[in-house]
Amino acid sequence: MNSSTNTDKHNLDSIEGKLAFLQQLPFFSHTPLETIRLYAYLATKEQYYAQEPIVAQDDHADRLFLIISGKVAICEERNGREFHLQTLSGEGFNYFGELTLLAEFDWFFSARALTDVTLLSISRDAFKKVMEKFPEYFAETVAQIVKLRINRFVDQTDYLIDNLKEDAWRECGTKK
Repeated sequence: MNSSTNTDKHNLDSIEGKLAFLQQLPFFSHTPLETIRLYAYLATKEQYYAQEPIVAQDDHADRLFLIISGKVAICEERNGREFHLQTLSGEGFNYFGELTLLAEFDWFFSARALTDVTLLSISRDAFKKVMEKFPEYFAETVAQIVKLRINRFVDQTDYLIDNLKEDAWRECGTKK
């Protein structure tokens, strides 16, 4: 299993280890300790072997995944072909599925372990339980999720535009 400083520092089999990990994440930067402790209690450690699917496109989406260690491929299938969109790793702060906390939908991408991977997941049901217990933090939590999603969208768009092949570029609009 790949290791990172995150797994070396924290025993993710304990609530205190999960709490220590969650506290260091920007995702929870405005979240009070008591609330993070409840997330830690409800979070699940998940492990996947290299090449094992984590989520499948068109399956029901039901949880946020925080990457502890390893590398995850985010892919989309279109017209019978699979396109690699992004690689996420346990280095730094990487996650996917944050919108599942806010709405029900089917995965619009697939995720597969490129290496052995350790994840911490928080289900939509767990998120709802925390928000029912601490409703005063709901608006700020949703705002933080939306801000992070927008930042990720901008980063992904910049990456895609920066890596377009010359023949893929088309002028947008009527400006000449």
